[in-house]
This record gives sequence, structure tokens and C-alpha cells, in this order.
Amino acid sequence: MNVISIERATGSSALAEELREALLSGTLPPGTPLHDGDIVTRTGAPRATVRRALAELARDGLVIHSLHDGMEVARIAPQDVRDVYEARRVFEGAGLEALMARRPVDMTWLRAAVERMGEAAIARDGRAVLEADLAFHLAIVAAAGAHRLTDAAQGVLMELRLVLSMADRIADDLPALVADHQHLVDILSTGNLRRARSALEDHLVRGEAVARAAAVASEAA
Repeated sequence: MNVISIERATGSSALAEELREALLSGTLPPGTPLHDGDIVTRTGAPRATVRRALAELARDGLVIHSLHDGMEVARIAPQDVRDVYEARRVFEGAGLEALMARRPVDMTWLRAAVERMGEAAIARDGRAVLEADLAFHLAIVAAAGAHRLTDAAQGVLMELRLVLSMADRIADDLPALVADHQHLVDILSTGNLRRARSALEDHLVRGEAVARAAAVASEAA
């Protein structure tokens, strides 16, 4: 297990957040074994607390059960990336239809996400950029007004968080990512559904290419 610095946690949720930070920062890359005994030793948390924290991360799709090694940080293969983006097209397509049907088109949440993304890019905070990126796309899905659809989309987007945190380091062009989302906001603001569909598809194609490259790099590491 990679060396990580985790303060003594008072509960499973606090410990899960500390571990989540280590995963999403790249300190614990995909495939890293997560033995509860090691975490108990490093954190001083009771074993039951550690197991509840790992179970929380498993529900988020960030860790999985390994056949021979207990828990490990989830791996995302290039084929998984393709499947995730196909699901995103369904979820975000449904949200886009609902969003564009309203007059005026309410861009409040999307603009707020882009603003947060821009601030994070200036600060060179890759994780905050990623979180704003995912909030942006979840806001599109949420426009459909279907809680189950939004929950499903949140699960799919969570699967991408590990590989996308690596993609940020590979691409190393956060201003371009912000500009890409701002362009999408500009198109959606016109209320033209045909242009909006095309712009969203182009956006997802570019994102899938970056995520696939990161997944390939992760496999090769």
C-alpha cells in the first residue's frame, strides 16, 4: 500500500473522505490494494470503522473487491470508458431535451459550474476542476427532473473520477477544459436544440478520447 498521510478519523464517513482524497489525488492509483489491517495501523481507527469506510467507497464505485487481495482501488479499462460514455449520452441527452424545452433556458447551474471550474483552473486545482466538470454534467441530467435518472448518472460519473483525475495530469490544459465548457454554455444558451445536441456530442467525444487515453496509460503503468 502506498504511503499515505491520514489523520486519526472519528468515524467511518470521516475516514472514507480521507481515503477518497488519497484516491482522487492519485496518491493511491487504480489497482492499489487496500487491506483493512494496514489502514487500521496507519490511522488508528477501529477495524469496524475501516470496513464501513471501505464499504462507503465501494458504493461510490471507487474501490472494488479483488479476487485474491481483498479491496483495491477500482481500475477502469478502455472498454469501461466506452460503456460509461454510452450511458452518459443517454442520461445527458434526456436532460438536454428537458433543459432546452424550457423558455427561457435556465443556465444558472451550468454557468455557476463553469465559474467554479475557471476559478479552480486559475488555482491549478485539478481535483476542483474535475468536481466542477462533473457538477456541470450532473446539472444537465438533473434538468430532466427524474431523481432515479440523476442518481444513476451520479454513479456513472463517479466511475470516471479516478481515471479523469489522471487525465487532468495527462492533458495538463485546464484553461482549454474551461473554454470547452464555456463554449457549450454559449451554444445551449441559444435555445437551439439541434445545435445543442451536436455541441454536447462533440464535447463528449473529446472527453471520451481523453478518458480513454488515461485508462490506457493506467493499464500500462
